[in-house]
Amino acid sequence: MDGIRRSDSFTVFSKSHLCATDVQIISLLYQPIIGTGAFALYFTLLGLVDHQTLVSSDYLQGDLESLLDTRLDIIENDRFRLEAIGLMETYYSDDHFMYEIKPPLSAESFINDGILGQYLIASITKDRFKKILNSFKLKPPALKKYTRMTKAFDEVFRPIGVTESLPESDLLGNNKGKSIHTNHTTFDWRFFIESLTDDTDWENKIQDQIKEKILNLHYVYGLDELTMRSVLLKSIDENEQINVNKMAVNAREEYKQMASSIPEGAKEIEKPEERNLPSDPVEYFTVVSPRQLLAEMSGGKFSAADLRIVERILEETGIDRGVLNVLLAYVAKIKDGSLPGYEYFEKVALDWKKNQVTDVKTAIAYVQHISSRYQQAKESIGNRKQRTKPADDIKIDWLDEYIQSIK
Repeated sequence: MDGIRRSDSFTVFSKSHLCATDVQIISLLYQPIIGTGAFALYFTLLGLVDHQTLVSSDYLQGDLESLLDTRLDIIENDRFRLEAIGLMETYYSDDHFMYEIKPPLSAESFINDGILGQYLIASITKDRFKKILNSFKLKPPALKKYTRMTKAFDEVFRPIGVTESLPESDLLGNNKGKSIHTNHTTFDWRFFIESLTDDTDWENKIQDQIKEKILNLHYVYGLDELTMRSVLLKSIDENEQINVNKMAVNAREEYKQMASSIPEGAKEIEKPEERNLPSDPVEYFTVVSPRQLLAEMSGGKFSAADLRIVERILEETGIDRGVLNVLLAYVAKIKDGSLPGYEYFEKVALDWKKNQVTDVKTAIAYVQHISSRYQQAKESIGNRKQRTKPADDIKIDWLDEYIQSIK
């Protein structure tokens, strides 16, 4: 395109509603960085969106000039700011723009972002930054004397068989909800805390982020509570704070030492009856650990580097653990048993999340779907007759064979 014109049309759409907290975050955290012009443009565009359909009518760029009482080139620069900071996506085709309004980050994510937090400090000074933080500070009740009793999803709801339903996209949501939690770990948290025998208030010192890191490291590397205790204590810095990055490094070192101490003949895979793993695909991928899965797929030959990839995927993409197991099995199959680098897994994991693949049942159905699409594409390229069989009825041969092998 040569440049934006007053006669160019545009449509605004969104995939979620903004709440009062979102408005507060944009006003206090984003506005000092993007400026008042971009701030006004964001809420003007949002105001054009129909509250029911979340899609606006068609407008002209000249309409924005009138609404904002400013020149089109200034509006375009403000739009660039919104795009750059993640509050807006722009699409263009045949003199028509599509503007997608995006929700802001949570206050915690914004402040802890290495870039945005620093830009905010630079825009408003450090003292004002501290004052603004107080607007978002939580004051949770003291829970030190309480024991967490919350049930996990798989402790209440029984497993069900695989259905042929496929993931649905384009559904209303704010992308901020917390996924259901399942106990993919046997980690005894109470025993772990009690093993830290000094006078430190570990329950309050170990915040949610650190707790999740401990559980992930246990899950990926198979380190027991006492080993994780050693990992934690080695990861306390000179300021008596727990260094999460150092904890990950220490956990990997513990795993390497543990793996190297096992005699070569003892590295064979456990027999199915010894593993006591279910044969139902949904149940299996829900409870199997990445180490068991990688061992079974590779004949017991996998490296610490492979587990490091698993650790990064869990932490950096937020993918469900059971879904990650399906992803590992699927990628290993299409790559003939060899695992690609992290970047490949990251791209696929984020694509699955974008397509609402959030549980094992949906992940298996999704693999069935893309496998059938791939097969149909191969047949089309080879000028062979397309299958008349619906995609939903196509089975995953490799998955069926794999499940048979673990029975």
